[in-house]
Amino acid sequence: MNHKDPRKKFFLCYFESTRKCNLNCRYCMAKEPRSKPKDHTTELSTEEIKRLVVDEIRKYCSHGAIAFSGGEHLLRPDALEILEYTAKAGLWSFINTNGTLLTSDLLKRVKTATGGKVIFVFSLNSILPTIQKWSRDDSLWTVIKAARLCLKAGVNFFFITTISKSNLKSFSTTVNFLKLKKIPMLRSPFVTRGMGNCHQELALTPEDMKNIIHPVLRNYALSYVSYTPFFAGPEFLEDKWKEMNVEIDQLGCQAARGFVGISAEGHVAPCVHLLDNNLKCGNVRDIALTAILRDNEIIKAVRSRETLKGKCGRCRYKQTCGGCRALAYYKTGDYMAEDPTCFFEPVDETTRSEHEELQNKNTTRFLEFIKTREPWKSLF
Repeated sequence: MNHKDPRKKFFLCYFESTRKCNLNCRYCMAKEPRSKPKDHTTELSTEEIKRLVVDEIRKYCSHGAIAFSGGEHLLRPDALEILEYTAKAGLWSFINTNGTLLTSDLLKRVKTATGGKVIFVFSLNSILPTIQKWSRDDSLWTVIKAARLCLKAGVNFFFITTISKSNLKSFSTTVNFLKLKKIPMLRSPFVTRGMGNCHQELALTPEDMKNIIHPVLRNYALSYVSYTPFFAGPEFLEDKWKEMNVEIDQLGCQAARGFVGISAEGHVAPCVHLLDNNLKCGNVRDIALTAILRDNEIIKAVRSRETLKGKCGRCRYKQTCGGCRALAYYKTGDYMAEDPTCFFEPVDETTRSEHEELQNKNTTRFLEFIKTREPWKSLF
């Protein structure tokens, strides 16, 4: 990239392209809000998506990607047309899908439309069938079959795991399975957005994070793309970015830095988990997405992290972790509050976590993986 180019090298737009879905998952975030916003209640059209989302992300970054989610993106009649347009704009497509619609023929058509610049993302909340079905309104076999189809077609994929009280007991078993197969994973926190608001009992505690979740995640380098708390040293990461010429900004909370969320109706939030609430960052029908990313005060505050509160504000890892902004918001109503699931208790910015050395080592392993493996090295 030309050093005079003001664009970011990599940025991900997480776009919930439709609320329509053929499943009825128990705590779906994107189910139709009970109280719709008064403005812009219709989903973006094909041409609006091309002009207001795809074209704007192309302006914002040189190696961008759009994660098409929902609902179920593949239910849109224009799904392939949008994917083809995204590829022609030079962007990668992530397709976050429940996998029920995938066939060998559809995979071939997607691969052709995107020119191979596509990565499928499947929800794997548990490798145990009963727990997976409880949270996903579908059988584990659907995900396994979809992954096998991708392997056969030579299409990249990885898994996303939403962590809540419902799958804590099997979490270690699930991640160990992915570790054995050397499959990257992304953790997603359970939040009380959408139907999640009906399941407050699934919310996590600092004890859950300290005793169950964090030990599993920190020991698997291919889970390092985004989770909190994250204890890699700020000086270490700064040196590694320069040494390896990798652009991710940090490996903790990616809100407003590594990605942004857009609803089916065009509303923007720093993170997909923060859509459909009172955080008004603008709508792409009213304000250009590039302008929202550049000028919106909420986006800028989340990105800079200079006004983080509580222990997140005094933490050594403020810039490399930042705490989960969504969990903070749903717990306190303040998106800059401290992460309510963090177990680290810093006195000030000189307090180091006992896990910093291990996280530094595993971060190096993670960066070496994405630096040498396609499609990751093309992206980052």
